[in-house]
Amino acid sequence: MTSFFGHEKPRQIFSQSFAKDKLHHAWILAGDKGLGKASFAQQAAHFLLNSRNRPTMFSEMQDDEAGHLLAAGSHPDFRLLRRGPKGDKEEKKARDNGLDSLDEHELARNIKVDQIRTLQPLFQNQASISEYRVVVIDAADDLERAGANAILKNLEEPPKNTIFFLISHMPDRLLPTIRSRCQMLRFDPLCDDDMRNVLKKAAPKLDEADLEALVLAGEGSPGRALQYVEVGLAELERIAREIIKSGDRDNRLKSELARKLALKAATPRYRAFLERAPSLIAEQIKDSETMCSLHAIEKWRKASDLASAALPKALDNQAVIFQLGSLMGELSPAKLRK
Repeated sequence: MTSFFGHEKPRQIFSQSFAKDKLHHAWILAGDKGLGKASFAQQAAHFLLNSRNRPTMFSEMQDDEAGHLLAAGSHPDFRLLRRGPKGDKEEKKARDNGLDSLDEHELARNIKVDQIRTLQPLFQNQASISEYRVVVIDAADDLERAGANAILKNLEEPPKNTIFFLISHMPDRLLPTIRSRCQMLRFDPLCDDDMRNVLKKAAPKLDEADLEALVLAGEGSPGRALQYVEVGLAELERIAREIIKSGDRDNRLKSELARKLALKAATPRYRAFLERAPSLIAEQIKDSETMCSLHAIEKWRKASDLASAALPKALDNQAVIFQLGSLMGELSPAKLRK
């Protein structure tokens, strides 16, 4: 667990609530994926569970008992509920390598009601080593209907000294009765300086060029930027920007990009590039002197449609990347001036 950057308003609201002894029992952490909502919940949990030597809230995580137990997933007064493995094969993989080793398609569609029921022993006893008990649901959007109703009962009759953090990427889709029993903290995209701080802390070996590329690609989402670090997106983005700059008339760069993303082992990079490509084209349109060019906007629309359809329709990877590269090449300054 690391330092927490940005999101001053949510931090201030939560900190003042605690300082005034008016800490609400349930909080919805609302905002787009990858903004730091789960990190906020971790930091708040560490603060609440470390009653013997309470740290400064949202400061650098200390080397203490609560921090060690949380990192190991074994704190007796803490529960984290997430979607589990979808089948026996995935469950074995999770046992061997941890739940974080599973890809999106290997996870169950929902957080099950049985997972909510596992909280009852926690609520039936006093906190073991802390003043508080903390439950984090990541994400509350994933609760199946029966699970949502089960957690609602806990929110309506909250166990003593128990704090709930419900992470939500789409809070408007939560049950109105759940929303009405929680205090909502809204998380906005980080500014560029906070993005740099997060990336420098999490990936200290990044060179300056890659750092700036990832700040731009992350669009205020450190989670997205760090995902791009994991798949080496900076290299792909450099090639894509060169295609846009030069037009790549001999198709050399498009072919290189397609080769790098064609193999099955490159699937995570391919997914990340599909997500990034339309935004990259939009940035070029915005920065160009022909921002309002219908020609350029049409290229962005085609790229967005292609990137959205590539995975659901199982389109050929090489063909998709080559076509996206061709659309990028059409945005070269020379072609936009025509």
